[in-house]
Amino acid sequence: MIRILFLIIVAAIVLPLAYFGFKAIPLARRMTIAGGALAAAAVGLLMQSGFAWYMPVLALVAISLVASLVYMKLLEKEEKEKEQEAEERKARRQELISAAPSAPSVIETKTAIKEPETIKERETIKIPEKVIMPETVKMPELKKEPEPEKEPELVGAKPFGMQSIKPVGKEDQREQ
Repeated sequence: MIRILFLIIVAAIVLPLAYFGFKAIPLARRMTIAGGALAAAAVGLLMQSGFAWYMPVLALVAISLVASLVYMKLLEKEEKEKEQEAEERKARRQELISAAPSAPSVIETKTAIKEPETIKERETIKIPEKVIMPETVKMPELKKEPEPEKEPELVGAKPFGMQSIKPVGKEDQREQ
């Protein structure tokens, strides 16, 4: 009984996954794969308690073989439909080509082509010889702000490294 419950749980997971997860594969092929796997598992589960160990294995193989044959028949059917559609398109193209009017003769094409219009005067671009530069505008001088006063440097402490942290008074004593 617990085995059947596990089979139902697996079926409840596999079928929606096959239905919603693989959208690129047509529905018939998806359900053939999922249904064949679940059918093989169900038959193997039911045969497991009443038959010898090799009988459920043979049943699994047989049902998997049948499912794969059904899958291949679906593939062949889809391929035949695609080939028929391609042949129909080729036949329609041939009909359109044969129904199209024949190409015009050389004499007809010469009369149909219009002569390009001739231009009487050439257009020229006039560039002045002397370029007049505008006078430079003098900017009023701006008042400069006074520079901030520099802070006096600290005596004794070096700005880098932990070794520079020393009391200020001891360095002064060493120098003397």
